[in-house]
Amino acid sequence: MSQSESIWVKVQLKSSIEKFYGFFRNHMGDLVNLFPEQFNNFAIVEGQKFSADTVIQLKYHLGSRQLLTANIKLKVVDDMKKYIIYETIEGDLLKNYKVFTVKLEVVNGSLNKVGGGSFAKWTIDFVKAKENVPSPENYVEMFINISKGVDAYFSQNQKP
Repeated sequence: MSQSESIWVKVQLKSSIEKFYGFFRNHMGDLVNLFPEQFNNFAIVEGQKFSADTVIQLKYHLGSRQLLTANIKLKVVDDMKKYIIYETIEGDLLKNYKVFTVKLEVVNGSLNKVGGGSFAKWTIDFVKAKENVPSPENYVEMFINISKGVDAYFSQNQKP
């Protein structure tokens, strides 16, 4: 029987948490423009706007030339706590994982008593379809790169 597993990563942010979270909340389709070598297509396939129960389709590359497709449902969008939970419901990911859920949480470091500094925390919860399937470390790397790219974009465009 397959067990649920989790991996996570924190990425320090220089940009404002409002802008960073706002990108994933309202402008995630711009991943295609910011990372054209990685993302080929972004489309809302169910729902009118970017909110809970919206289904988006991504076409992307993950360390290879092969184009992958994923239909992702937004399970939770919490603007007060600044987190979004994405659940893969169709696509290439489900060949290797029975369950693949990603949570993006944007945390204001000034509220965090230890360490300081704002950060994005990406958590992947997954269940392998087969024992020999590796942990999705390549997705963690993708989330790190995306976070750094989005953060750099907003850091460069912040007014002093």
